[in-house]
Amino acid sequence: MAVSTLALAGCAQNFDQGPDGKVTDKIKDGKKFYLVVDPTTAGEEKKFRVSKYDYHDCNRGSKYPKCVDD
Repeated sequence: MAVSTLALAGCAQNFDQGPDGKVTDKIKDGKKFYLVVDPTTAGEEKKFRVSKYDYHDCNRGSKYPKCVDD
């Protein structure tokens, strides 16, 4: 059982969280997934890598990171 737990832990993807804001675009590049977010505070749009699950949970126009947490 410990072996299966370690195998699953090795598959987890941990990416840095992007800024709070509105999702303006979604980009899939091969097996890599990105969101583009327009920050709620002053700043330019930011593209950042996310897991495929977060990519599918967040639609254009949704609020990030709320779309991941729902």
